[in-house]
Amino acid sequence: FLTIGIPTVKREKDEYILNTVQSIVNCTTEKELAEIYIVVFLADFDAKWKEGISQQLREKFQKIISLGTLHVIQAWESFYPQLDNLTHTFEDPETKKKWRAKQNVDYAFLFLYSEILAQYYIQMEDDIYTIPGYLQAIKDYISKFKEHWVCLEFSELGFIGKLYHSYDINKLAKMVLLFYAQQPCDVTYLNFNTQMLQFKRHISRPTIFEHVGYHSSLPGKVQPLKDRFFQSYPKTLKGDNPPASVYTSMPFEGYFNPDNCYRRENGIFWSTRPGKANDWFTVAFSVPQMVNKIEIDTGMHIYPQDKIHHAKLEASLASQAKGPGKPECSSNKLLGYFDDGNIKVDNVQSITGRRRIHCLSIILTNKQKTWVIVREIAVFVVHK
Repeated sequence: FLTIGIPTVKREKDEYILNTVQSIVNCTTEKELAEIYIVVFLADFDAKWKEGISQQLREKFQKIISLGTLHVIQAWESFYPQLDNLTHTFEDPETKKKWRAKQNVDYAFLFLYSEILAQYYIQMEDDIYTIPGYLQAIKDYISKFKEHWVCLEFSELGFIGKLYHSYDINKLAKMVLLFYAQQPCDVTYLNFNTQMLQFKRHISRPTIFEHVGYHSSLPGKVQPLKDRFFQSYPKTLKGDNPPASVYTSMPFEGYFNPDNCYRRENGIFWSTRPGKANDWFTVAFSVPQMVNKIEIDTGMHIYPQDKIHHAKLEASLASQAKGPGKPECSSNKLLGYFDDGNIKVDNVQSITGRRRIHCLSIILTNKQKTWVIVREIAVFVVHK
């Protein structure tokens, strides 16, 4: 059904490609894996770097490589046209002109390799993450269109998340190569769409791919771009949330880590497997707190079943550090049980007896078939 194309080159600082592939894999079900190809194009001329990244991809994604889902490719250097002393539409430094020109050729090579693999092709960058259900979201958006379309967009940024029929990407490759020295691909693709008689952009909202890279593949360039239509998971309960460390027994994607649902900034926790009986989620306060009220919301309106179905909330009135990591929390008091994915405890001190709380723990009391989203943990302390 879908080929996901990801070009990647050596960066001065952070490498994102492994996390990007991991995000796609984590957000794709076993059944859906049979419907996609992931093509990673190692587009740098540094042979040692390519060998190192290839080895890491083989070690981490051996299963989907053996299934034929993940393709890791490279091009011979002679494929590239002249990259020096270019005439460019934009008045940029020579290094940026060369970087843009090479990037265009990278894209074209990736298009040409991918055109026969699947029905559709979508362009990614090597520093994005996605969400569970992204493939179904793409299918649903395609099914809405009864009119002619050339390109559907699942991110508003640059050339990220642009979907084409595979039968069109050979033509797109030729146009990108025709203007490789004159303009970047995120300009060329818009011109291509117009030439193919699509006169407006079709952007799916909310978008399903977010840019997370900070350091650009252009040396020295910082690029903190964020998609304004990507679901940013705003906080609504706005607790006091004193300093704490957050731990869980459930595996998670790095972008949906446990701290997200407790800190005041936008973000959620999202597990990468269904919840099991006795799975836990613990907030360990840096300094024990007098707590007045606690509210916890789980699940989301677009993924309502990814809530906590059966769980209890406990407060620990003592704890002991056991080296790095989660402390040993003890003297536990039951605060209540979750109801429809949420819990609210108004008068905490009537249960804890005006004693300071060291830890708060969510403990699943039964297994569930769905993943777990903890959207927000709000802790309100006693103000003197």
